Amino acid sequence: EQRKNTDARYLGHPLIVFREKDGRYDYELSPEGRKCHYLQFLINTSNFTWRKRPEEIEESEIFENNLHLLSKMCAIGYMLMECKDANVTRAVIGMDGKQSEVGDSNGRSGKSLVGELMRQVVDTVYISGKRTDIFNDSFIWNDIDERTRLVFIDDVMLNFNFEFLFPNITGDWSVNYKGGRRITLSFSQSPKIYIATNHAIRGTGSSFTDRQWLLAFSDFYNESHKPVDDFGALFFTEWDFDQWNLCWNLLANCIQLYLTFGVVQAPGERLEERKLRQEIGETFISWADEYFSAPEHIGCRLVKKELFDALCLYDPAQRKYNTPASFKKKFVMYCKWKGFVFNPQKYDSKTGL
Repeated sequence: EQRKNTDARYLGHPLIVFREKDGRYDYELSPEGRKCHYLQFLINTSNFTWRKRPEEIEESEIFENNLHLLSKMCAIGYMLMECKDANVTRAVIGMDGKQSEVGDSNGRSGKSLVGELMRQVVDTVYISGKRTDIFNDSFIWNDIDERTRLVFIDDVMLNFNFEFLFPNITGDWSVNYKGGRRITLSFSQSPKIYIATNHAIRGTGSSFTDRQWLLAFSDFYNESHKPVDDFGALFFTEWDFDQWNLCWNLLANCIQLYLTFGVVQAPGERLEERKLRQEIGETFISWADEYFSAPEHIGCRLVKKELFDALCLYDPAQRKYNTPASFKKKFVMYCKWKGFVFNPQKYDSKTGL
């Protein structure tokens, strides 16, 4: 049932070969790898230095781009494999790497094309993340059965409750069908999950980080520059045999990379900053930026109540949404986001704690 009746042919060698040295990754493309549309697309979406001139790009930035590419390819290999490892219980999440204001949707960067690739090659159930009833609909998993290998939740909203998926990621998956039938898929049978989002996924702590495989997409592709502009053909529907054959070879390459390198997380700085900004909120950032633009408010003792009152004076609605405890939590996050040292008298420069 899962076999694809495609006349694919093995090229005899990988499209791309990665090498690691001192924790840095470099890669080499074969001639076929340069022709493969999807591989070039992955390289472009991992390119965070495309706006710079070649002489301005630092060596560390090149290695960071390479790590983004390897992370995407290993994640694709992980999603393709039917085998499930109890030590790797993660949902793959495609996010924008570009910094922007909370609530802004920087779409069109190519995140959903990873999910669309999966729909072409494995049994995938598609769920729109824009559904407002996604957490209240008891039949949300109605299309899942024993053959489903992946659930693709596309374009989830700003306040997506990732915790809702915890049991499905790490344990058995219960499915209610319309008509009263109900089944439970064991962990080894249950599908994997891919989420595409224009926002950071809310939630902090090891419970969240251990269940997430984050992929960062650059804004190389955007509303004014699409993959079809570079490749002259729509992906999947307008590919000829040669492109599809290159894609099948690339998929095998991705599985080999996952088996070789395992879970390769994308460099986390961009995603961490985006997540912090979302947790802090734009109103708090606007107030704090203005408050700390005055030199007398930096490097001196600050009274928490006075700061909280200053925020509520800036925006009275904040008193309704913030307690003194949550205010302090946001304040610590803001300091981390700006690179300030919070309570320097308690900071140990040797350990960084």
